[in-house]
Amino acid sequence: MKISRSFYLLIAILMVAAILRLQHINQPFDDAFSWRQSSTAMMAENFYRRNWNIFYPEVSWHGPGTSYNGREFQTVSYIAALLYIPFGQHDWIGRLIPVIFGLWGIFALYQLVRRVWDEEHALASATMIAILPGSIFIERSFLPDPAMVSLMTTSFWMLVVYVQTERFRYLMLASAIAIWGLLTKIPGLIVGIPMLYAVLTIFASRRVLNYKKLVIIGLAGVITLLPVLIYYLWARHLALSYPPYHFAGSGNWLWHQGLDKWWEQQYFFPLLSQRFRGWMWTLPVIILVVFGLLCKPPKKANKDKAPWLFHWWLLGGILYYIIGAKELVDNPWNFHIINPAAAALAGHGIIVITSCASHIFGSPASSLLAGLIILLIGKVGMSSLNSMYMPYANDSYKLGLALRQLSQPQELVLTMANDLGDPIPIYYSRRRGWVFPPAQKDQSWAELPQDDTQSIQLFENLRVEGADLFGVVNNQLQELWQNHLKFMQYIERTCQREQENGEFVIYRILKQKKSSSAHE
Repeated sequence: MKISRSFYLLIAILMVAAILRLQHINQPFDDAFSWRQSSTAMMAENFYRRNWNIFYPEVSWHGPGTSYNGREFQTVSYIAALLYIPFGQHDWIGRLIPVIFGLWGIFALYQLVRRVWDEEHALASATMIAILPGSIFIERSFLPDPAMVSLMTTSFWMLVVYVQTERFRYLMLASAIAIWGLLTKIPGLIVGIPMLYAVLTIFASRRVLNYKKLVIIGLAGVITLLPVLIYYLWARHLALSYPPYHFAGSGNWLWHQGLDKWWEQQYFFPLLSQRFRGWMWTLPVIILVVFGLLCKPPKKANKDKAPWLFHWWLLGGILYYIIGAKELVDNPWNFHIINPAAAALAGHGIIVITSCASHIFGSPASSLLAGLIILLIGKVGMSSLNSMYMPYANDSYKLGLALRQLSQPQELVLTMANDLGDPIPIYYSRRRGWVFPPAQKDQSWAELPQDDTQSIQLFENLRVEGADLFGVVNNQLQELWQNHLKFMQYIERTCQREQENGEFVIYRILKQKKSSSAHE
C-alpha cells in the first residue's frame, strides 16, 4: 500500500510537537502553573498512597484528616497514580500524560479538519496547534485540560464521521468519549455549540433533513449529559460535606460577583490581552486567527462539509468568557478548549496568504512564505514561553524538600509559599498539613488578614490541632516583618528556628506548655 505524502508530513508535525512539549519534562511543579499542578499532584499521590477510590479526590493541604474536594473526574491524576506503581512517584510522569493526550489531540484535530474542510487545511491546522505556544505549555503541565480537549476533539471527529456515514458505532464512540471528556473537565461543554452546527449543516447539505437521525443524535446527547450531571452533583456533595469545603472554580462566575463589578474591571480585558499577547497565542497568531475569521472558509468541494464550524467553536468560547471571565483570566489554562479552533482558523489564514502569493510569485515562493510564517510563530512563541518556564516557586519547592528532611512522616507542616495558598511546599514535603492562612469556606486564603490578631488566632488554632513545623519562604518572611510585626513577634515566641537560609526559614512549633502565652 502506497503511503501518502500527507502521512509523512503528519508524522513530522507530531514529532516536532513532541519535542516542543518534552522540554523541561523533569522540571518540578514550580513554573507559572505551580499552584494548580501541585494540587493535581497531591490528588495523584493520595490515590497512590492512601485511597484508590477515584470518586474521592483528596488534597493534603487541610490537616491530617480526610480532605476530599469537589473536583472534576480525575483522569490525569489517576493515570499518574497507576504509573507510580511500576515507575515510582516522579514529576515527569505527571507532565508526560498531558503530552501524550496533547499529541493525540493534534491527530484528532487533523482528522476533524480533514472531514469538514480538506486535507491541506487539516495539515495546516495540525501544524498550528503543534507550535501554538499556549498549547505547548499547557500540554506539558500536570493539568486535566489537555486530556479534556483531546477527548472532546476526538468525540467531535467521531460525531462528524457518524453524520457523514450514518454508521451507528461512530455515534456510540462519540457519546462515550464525550462522557469521558466532560467528566475530565466540564468546560468541554462549549464544543456542543459547533457540534450542533456541524450536525445540522451536514444533514442540510443533503437537501432533506433526516429527522429520525436527529432524534437519535438528540437521545445520544441526553445519554451523554446524564452521567456528567450525576458526577458533578456528587462532586458538589463532596465539597459541601468535607473540609476544606472546596469546589473547584467556585466564586469566579458572573452570577457570583455581578455584571456591574465586572464592568468596573473592564470585563478583565486588559488581563485577557496580556494573557493572549504574552504567551497564549502571541501577536502573529492573533493576527492569523483574526484574518482566518474574516476570510471565507474553504469552499465546499462536495456535500458533508461544515465550513463555518470553527467560527462556531470560537463563538462558544466567547459565551464561555461572558459568564466566566474571571475564572478564565485567573486560571488561563481553561482557555485551552478554544485552541483547536484558533489553530484551524490560523491555518486557514496561512493557506489564504500563501495561495495569493502563489498566484503572484509562483509555488516555490508561497512555500517559502509559509515556512517563514511558521518559523516566525515558533520563534516568537518559544521566546514568550521563557517567562512561563521560569521557576517562580523554586524557593517553595526547596522549602518542601527541606521539610521532608526535617520532619517525621506523621508530623504536620504549615507553609507560606511564594504565592500565599500555593500548596507546593506541602506536596514536596510528602507530609500533610496546612497552607497559611488556612483554607476557609467563603474566605480568601491567598492573602493575610489585615488585623494581625486574626492571623495569630488562625495560627494558634493550627498549633492546637497539631501543626509541628512552620516553613515560610524569604519573600513572605520579609513581608511579615515589614507589615505584620505583631504576628511575627508571636511566631518568635511560640516557635524556635530549626533551619534558615536566604530562601526560607523553618520553625519548630512549640507545644503550648513549652511556650509563652500566645496573646502576651
